Amino acid sequence: MSRLISSGLLADTLKLVSGTIGGRLVLLAVLPLITRLYSSEDFTLLAVYMALINTIGVAACLRLEIAIPFAEDDQTAADLLLAAVSVAATISLLVIFLALAAPLWLARLVGSPEIAPWLWLVGFGIFCIGSYGAFQFWATRSRRFGAIARTRVSQALSGAATMLGLGWLGLAPLGLLLGNMFTTGAGGIRLAFDALRQDRALLRQITPGSMRAAVQKHRRYPLFSTPEALANVAGIQVPILMISAFSGAEAGQLFLAMQVMAAPMTLLATSVGQVYASRAAEEMRHGRLRGFTLGMMRRLFLIGLGPMVLAGLLSPWLFAPVFGTGWERAGQIAAWITPWMLFQLVVSPVSMLLHANEKQKTAMLLQIFGLILRCGGVVFSIYLGYYHLVEIYAVSSAVFYLLYGYVLINSIRR
Repeated sequence: MSRLISSGLLADTLKLVSGTIGGRLVLLAVLPLITRLYSSEDFTLLAVYMALINTIGVAACLRLEIAIPFAEDDQTAADLLLAAVSVAATISLLVIFLALAAPLWLARLVGSPEIAPWLWLVGFGIFCIGSYGAFQFWATRSRRFGAIARTRVSQALSGAATMLGLGWLGLAPLGLLLGNMFTTGAGGIRLAFDALRQDRALLRQITPGSMRAAVQKHRRYPLFSTPEALANVAGIQVPILMISAFSGAEAGQLFLAMQVMAAPMTLLATSVGQVYASRAAEEMRHGRLRGFTLGMMRRLFLIGLGPMVLAGLLSPWLFAPVFGTGWERAGQIAAWITPWMLFQLVVSPVSMLLHANEKQKTAMLLQIFGLILRCGGVVFSIYLGYYHLVEIYAVSSAVFYLLYGYVLINSIRR
């Protein structure tokens, strides 16, 4: 504990956790009201919308953003920042154009014709996620964890207000979609202003030539980490799209269960992961990366075990009284996804280890395997007659994160 305090690791983590706690408490507090303002069909549309923006948004910057904390100097990191935001803006504009030009065709392509009127929002959601990720990693490099924590609270407040206000006015599902868009990426505006104010000298030195040189030097991220990220998020989101197409409102029930059960995982994993990314390079230079990583994984498991198991046991009995009639199935699903969420809590924060070790190709192959495993399980269930789609998805996801953790541990030994 003395070493943790003196290194600043504990203080950095607590800053991020405090912001995440504030944001999650806001969202969890209003969730019982939101489930009464919006129907399970609205949540199914939200599940499709979030699947689309998360799948594309995770690669909107071509993964240049995750190279920012590991860049060898601040000027190169600034070049990567602007390159990442520029790529995200270009991809977002392209998606908006396609959504306006052929909304019904795209909606049928993803198996949800009902989403057609709202596809134009997907492009804006992608830019929110991409730009927030880029500026968040820039703030992580500078260890401005207090600023990141504040954005998490402000995002939650703006998202909750939008969902409640527009839901009360009867503007469904628009309020649900806009509110979640603000929740996932509105903080990028605040972090962008902070960067412009505090790092103006660095940003002024960026030129097209320096940006190209920075991207060329870190080309392994677009080449290997982009397919990795797409496979990772597709392994989570594509089965949801498949469940939506074949089981209708079941996807909405799954989405609510994941939102509730992911709360403790999000609380710790995102915060610890950013602190880990900011310190992994230094620990590796001093030969301490193995102990640093294994110690963090042990702590995450011990911290998450009790709350996650308790939540899994109680959820089948609590969902209907808390969220209203019609959400009983979500409580059952929450119990099934408990092992998945616990293993993800342990593995996800330290998954940046493979990038710190320049093993982007290994990370990519792992995520492709996870995509095949999870989608293959759902396809097999559909082949058998649509039985237990969600349950098979939950079990395959838990198996994937167990295998991922095993590979991570072995990579440290090497």
